[in-house]
Amino acid sequence: MFICDCHCDTLTELYKKGTSLYANDQHFDIQRQIALGGLQFCAIFVPTREFRYYGGLRYTLQLLDKYLQEVKKLHADGIDVLQVLTKEDAADVLNHKAATLLAIEEGGAIDGSLEALRCLYALGVRAMTLTWSNRNDIADGVNEESSGGGLTVFGRQVVAEMNKLGMLVDVSHIAPAGFWDVIEASSKPIIATHSNAKALCPHPRNLDDKQILAINENDGLIGVTFAGQFLEHDYNDACIESIYRHIDYMLNLMGNDDHIGFGSDFDGISHPPYNLHGVQDYSAVYEYLSKKYSASTVEKITHKNVLNLLQKVL
Repeated sequence: MFICDCHCDTLTELYKKGTSLYANDQHFDIQRQIALGGLQFCAIFVPTREFRYYGGLRYTLQLLDKYLQEVKKLHADGIDVLQVLTKEDAADVLNHKAATLLAIEEGGAIDGSLEALRCLYALGVRAMTLTWSNRNDIADGVNEESSGGGLTVFGRQVVAEMNKLGMLVDVSHIAPAGFWDVIEASSKPIIATHSNAKALCPHPRNLDDKQILAINENDGLIGVTFAGQFLEHDYNDACIESIYRHIDYMLNLMGNDDHIGFGSDFDGISHPPYNLHGVQDYSAVYEYLSKKYSASTVEKITHKNVLNLLQKVL
């Protein structure tokens, strides 16, 4: 078993609590990841209040430093963790016990600067969620949907630069107008790192059928998230079967199994499924899906689709 997970907020908790990436009492750590085998996208989440007061880049660098220091400790202790930076790394992931990919959740992190974006790429960032749910200078988030705002002129420059650099453009959290602008503007496949099907759960953060089909046509990927409020009308009902239902719905809508993966949102969700408490429980998800799908489809969902996308974009 090998699991690629396209989103977690573990770095925020590590930074706030001063805890270790190797072992902690949060949803995710490397010790438990090694037991399963996997690649974890580690997001730097930048709250709106940080970038609105011109602190987005400073805060980003603080969490980025925490990530780099933790990876340095792991390597010093002889722990085999690959930092995914290139196509070649993506092709080599399965030869390592664990792997991470550094991401940013909230384009306000770059403080309106393409120069900052390029510097963050040089420091190892390989994916960025263009907006969180509020407005920034790239686009409007889903909380601003009524404004009808899409990508700004600067936002289009950001997408073009990310395509040029080899960074995943993440459309989770963006308002619908911005989503369609990204579909039109991006020259490479895109990703919704942690979003579900709106037809099954009408949360504004979920994707409608047209959006799901657009990502399919774009050759991109959707990471099914474990946030209970995105899985069920009543988050108390969210369980592993809920995850399966969203996967199954999107597979049937797309008509293929090439564009679905996981984006748990571990350490960023207050209401995970009642029978899924951390990365260790991916084994139960894997077992459940193995009863529903062929081994080939399960392998695509658990890791192959993500690794294929990385080799197209990085």
